[in-house]
Amino acid sequence: MPYTRQKAQQIKMGNSKIVLPELLSPAGNLEKLRYAVNYGCNAVYVGLKRFGMRAAADNFTTEELREGIEYAHTSGAKLYVTLNVMPRDREFGELRELITQLKELAVDAYIVADIGVMELLKNINPDAVLHLSTQASTINTETCLFWHKYGIKRIVLARELSLEEITYIRKNTPESLELEVFVHGAMCVSYSGRCLLSNYFTGRNANNGQCTQPCRWKYQLVEEKRSEFPIPIEQNDEGTHILSSRDLCMIEHIGVLVKSGVNSLKIEGRVKSAYYTAAVTNAYRMALTDYVNNPDAPVNTAYFKEIASVSHREYDTGYFYTSPLDKAQICTVNEYIKEKAFLSTIEEYNPKTGMALCFQRNKLCLGDTVCLLSPSKTAREIKINELYDNEMNPIENTPHPQMMFYTKIESAKVGDIIRGQ
Repeated sequence: MPYTRQKAQQIKMGNSKIVLPELLSPAGNLEKLRYAVNYGCNAVYVGLKRFGMRAAADNFTTEELREGIEYAHTSGAKLYVTLNVMPRDREFGELRELITQLKELAVDAYIVADIGVMELLKNINPDAVLHLSTQASTINTETCLFWHKYGIKRIVLARELSLEEITYIRKNTPESLELEVFVHGAMCVSYSGRCLLSNYFTGRNANNGQCTQPCRWKYQLVEEKRSEFPIPIEQNDEGTHILSSRDLCMIEHIGVLVKSGVNSLKIEGRVKSAYYTAAVTNAYRMALTDYVNNPDAPVNTAYFKEIASVSHREYDTGYFYTSPLDKAQICTVNEYIKEKAFLSTIEEYNPKTGMALCFQRNKLCLGDTVCLLSPSKTAREIKINELYDNEMNPIENTPHPQMMFYTKIESAKVGDIIRGQ
């Protein structure tokens, strides 16, 4: 069964039917939005220059947001705007102006955490659809019912919930209340991101989107009167990582996620690269499509290889199968596993000649064996046997950032990605 974004797919399971959940991807800027949409998401979530929980992302101006909405909607995808910070009184004037501007745009939903922000949205834009952010730490049925009565359409459940707890909440809440869960990306050692370490060390407010991730730093023990003799705290040979959480990855558990009845599967990573957005979205989309075609088949191991090609910390299943009270998902190595080199994107392709016009991201050399990533396909190896500049002069490599060049590729499409092996 081919993937069609516009039509909700249903899977027959005995006498019942299960609706395939939405795949929700991060979009830190317009480029990442396009990759997320092109590689198979049903919706994207974006932040503006203020009032979102990822201040380190490029984020959107209101004009870029307008363009992003048009691109998403033209492709049959939705767009959600994050306004999920915990603002102070002095910020509400600017927030009021922003929400008034956004009222004129076709935003599909707003992701919010603070009830004051919710009230402001309701007063300025009564038609606004509200999604409750994971920052609100929703972990039980009664709280879900309260928020649903208040007017929340979707709740992004706390990441500390187990699969069993999520399934219970779904069975005991009305179908009109949508539930969303994170299935991939960075985890926080603090409870649903409520952390003061960044404020303490750097003065940057983690609950306003400015976290400096001090949980990833390396620490030493110092005696009060002998600060010149720091003592390393060693968890293992690599040092200590007692605050650094592993990354969440549920690609191998698509079936149980679908059966849980949640409405949306969310990928974290608005600060990550465009390649990350494309590769992770693509892998989860293929896994979901496979599940529609054959619910009993195991997840293709090639999809996990695609997931492993992006920048990440050690993977784990978060708290889907274990309680945070029982097991802390702490890294054993406090370093990112680097992603494959993002070499270029295909801007034009002539199927008759096989010639691709490419935009350079990193240096590519004649004779290199690389991989080509296309939507709905796992990466395949190709060899660069021909290389030309944009005037079709033969070249040995592509040394200049953002240069345009040609190479010959058998079977490719505009938007495909050339990456390292």
